[in-house]
Amino acid sequence: MRPNIILIVLDCVRFDGIHAFGNPRQVSPTIDRLAKRSRRYPQARSAAVWTLPSHASMFTGLHPRQHGVNVDTRWLDERIPTMAELLANAGYQTVAFSTNAWVGPHFGLDRGFEDFFALWRIIPSMGNAPFPWWEKALRKGLLERKDKGAQKLNRYVQTWWRKKRDPTRPFFLFGLYLDPHLPYRPPKGYAERLLDPAALQRARAANQDAWAYMAGEVTMTPEDFRGLRALYDAEIAYVDDKLAELFAFLEHVGALENTIVALTADHGENIGEHGLMDHQYCVCDTLAHIPLLLHFPSMLPPGDDPRPVQHTDLLPTFLELAQTSAPIPLPGSSLLNGNQSPTNATQQIIQYTAPHRHRFARRHPRFDPSSKGFDRTYDAIVQQGYKLIRSNRGEEWLFDLRDDPEEIVNLAEKLPEKTSQLAAALDVWLHAHPPLSQAAPPPELDEDLQKHLRGLGYL
Repeated sequence: MRPNIILIVLDCVRFDGIHAFGNPRQVSPTIDRLAKRSRRYPQARSAAVWTLPSHASMFTGLHPRQHGVNVDTRWLDERIPTMAELLANAGYQTVAFSTNAWVGPHFGLDRGFEDFFALWRIIPSMGNAPFPWWEKALRKGLLERKDKGAQKLNRYVQTWWRKKRDPTRPFFLFGLYLDPHLPYRPPKGYAERLLDPAALQRARAANQDAWAYMAGEVTMTPEDFRGLRALYDAEIAYVDDKLAELFAFLEHVGALENTIVALTADHGENIGEHGLMDHQYCVCDTLAHIPLLLHFPSMLPPGDDPRPVQHTDLLPTFLELAQTSAPIPLPGSSLLNGNQSPTNATQQIIQYTAPHRHRFARRHPRFDPSSKGFDRTYDAIVQQGYKLIRSNRGEEWLFDLRDDPEEIVNLAEKLPEKTSQLAAALDVWLHAHPPLSQAAPPPELDEDLQKHLRGLGYL
């Protein structure tokens, strides 16, 4: 019997945000317990570094260059099949619960889901309807004072299961938790566990306007960033509690029987590293190195799998479990192959294919983004512990991730042969994976939805 598939994505949770993956704070006991019973991938990386293209890569199995989704195009071409479409065609009941507007019908990421709950809406079934200003005001002022949608996600999963679950079909369930996203405002009681009252007061007073900081209009201290990191960790602790509630319900109703649970993050977060906040303008491992675990003991024995894997390996894995295949070639490979290396096991590719200029131009017009490199795009390749990053201006950075995981010391000039070797490998990959030619321009977004997305910092 084909297994059920659950894909849980934690927005903005970097690799070291989880205690089981290196966070010294014990903020994730639920995930830690799951990790002990799961196949863990300590060298997993995303294909993109922010929500929209990262989910497009998870849903299509393609890299950003191949699916063409970025802040400028913003629409998944309908010629590209999605994870939900392929699983639905294979007989799966498909359902999605998204708390982030970037993952939804306005960008083509709802395709294939029999039920799609746009949880950023007051009425989640109205995901593609106009988004009036008063709805955002009501939602922010009343409905999300305690969290950013985690409680609502859990509630809608339970309602869907009780009212719409078809037991004659295997199911594919996707859930996206937004809470660790800026601004870091954890519910009462969570930050208090991590900071004493004086430190908590200072943390709450620290600047959380990422663009004001990056434009040089706000000065921040190491203490500010330590405080923000504690608030961020508190957000993760809250989501971990919500995951405990979700898993308890799923276990109670038998949904975890013959079910693979994949838990990951779409990308990480900069909290002062590299002179950055939020998650744009670089492809560093603070953004690209993400937690990934697969719980399916019958086929994936618990323990660490050291292979370098990516989000692009998830779709081939799920398709193998569903006993179906993709109609187009995919760059990744199934993770069910045990010790057999996936086709991408010798390298990982991370891309940032369009810079986010909009917010600087609108809110900080006197700041020139090019002065700090914020006008650049990046391609990165990771091979055997070395990482080469190349900008569209031809700049190159080489890091030895084994000795320098924080990517501080640029070895490009010191190790020219290694730099040339990785640059040649990157060129080969880029040549073999040409960019997608868009069939049509993306649909226009209504102004109120654009204002909502600006609140998340992307436009």
